[in-house]
Amino acid sequence: METTAQYFYFLSWMGWIIVTFFFPKSAIRTNMSILLLVVIAGSTTTVQMFGFTITASFLMLAVTALIMLVNSLKQKYILHYFSICTVALAYVCFIIFEIYDPVWIFLDRTWLLSVIILYLSLLLFKTKRERFVFMLTGVLLGEVLRSIVTDRIFSYSDIGSFEFMAVLALSSAGMGTWMMFETLTIHLDSLIQKRVRERQG
Repeated sequence: METTAQYFYFLSWMGWIIVTFFFPKSAIRTNMSILLLVVIAGSTTTVQMFGFTITASFLMLAVTALIMLVNSLKQKYILHYFSICTVALAYVCFIIFEIYDPVWIFLDRTWLLSVIILYLSLLLFKTKRERFVFMLTGVLLGEVLRSIVTDRIFSYSDIGSFEFMAVLALSSAGMGTWMMFETLTIHLDSLIQKRVRERQG
């Protein structure tokens, strides 16, 4: 099994375990658990659409992103649109740069691209929901644009391959880790403030 597939399966199953057994019981937990299982199961199933070979996982993620995007875009449409396009273009430009000048990619390309996507998402989006939804949308859009470019140049028309899924899984894992760090920091800060007030009182 290739390395990118190992990244994807390991992180996806870890994510499913964390969501299923450690998240509080809610509709969000149920939906996330089902989504992760469907994405894992559909990673090797492909369909032909518009001359492209698309994995079932990509289609499921696209539908999910569209639904969440409609619920999230309540204001600042133009700003969010350009921010999502920034993530998408970063994804495409990295891959094109890698193709034409691979000597500069001195680190593992999956990790490097994931770090870039994660950094841009943390920089451009403020709330937890925005970061996950818009990062997902940006990466999905970037994968579509990448497939169009590579299909024109190399006749490579796969969408949602393990390379894409590994980048998305690593970026999501990084985002989840960052959010846990933020939550822990806020909790520790509140404890410190409480101790200070008790000593002063």
